[in-house]
Amino acid sequence: MKSFEKGNIRIKLAETKEEYEGLYRLRYFDLLLNYNINNQNDEQLDTDAYDKVCDHLIAVDTNTNEVVGTYRIIKKSHLLGEMPFLTESEFDLTPLKKYELMELGRAVVKEEYRDGSVIGLLWSGIIRYAIEENMEYMVGTASFHGTDYREFEDVFSYLYHNNLSPTEIRCNVNQDSAIDMQILNDYQEEVAKKNMPPLIKGYLRLGATIGNGIYIDRDFNSLDVLIVLKISEINPRYLKRYL
Repeated sequence: MKSFEKGNIRIKLAETKEEYEGLYRLRYFDLLLNYNINNQNDEQLDTDAYDKVCDHLIAVDTNTNEVVGTYRIIKKSHLLGEMPFLTESEFDLTPLKKYELMELGRAVVKEEYRDGSVIGLLWSGIIRYAIEENMEYMVGTASFHGTDYREFEDVFSYLYHNNLSPTEIRCNVNQDSAIDMQILNDYQEEVAKKNMPPLIKGYLRLGATIGNGIYIDRDFNSLDVLIVLKISEINPRYLKRYL
């Protein structure tokens, strides 16, 4: 994907050692520790086996050359049939794996840059990447802080009744650590929209749907839902904005 700039922010795929270290450090301090302070390591970097095979989209402040935002992108071709998508540890992606599928993960923007502009530019990059690579669907998990699902029962119930993926592509949560999303029949819509994480609101505006069920990620201290976005059905209003 060709890099592009707006103001002092450049969006590109990571290429250099410094860029990789910058995004791993950003993920460590602003993502990993943000959810669970006990996830500390001596290197102060967040890395795993997938980082070696995938693409990393980054936002760089050209005034400081600092990585201030990132998304990890994993395609089927990256996995070479040897590894599952990371999301498969939480959700059964079988209905989607016959399509050209890319997984988004490890999304984070540095706190000082969370005014909406950097995440918007990253999404411009994601959509350009998806179109250039002829992807059909994007998937990824979105997280709620903590593991007490009752704090978000109105949100989960709202998502279940209004935003579930169509039956033919609906992916169910793995049952080893699962909660039913249909917690309330009589949920409060205003409460649901107020307590819904901004990132999930953004996905829904793009046209995303939600997998069935909630996964409790105790290591990450979060409650995860599956986000599914069909590239050809991205809301035209936002597609025009991002491209």
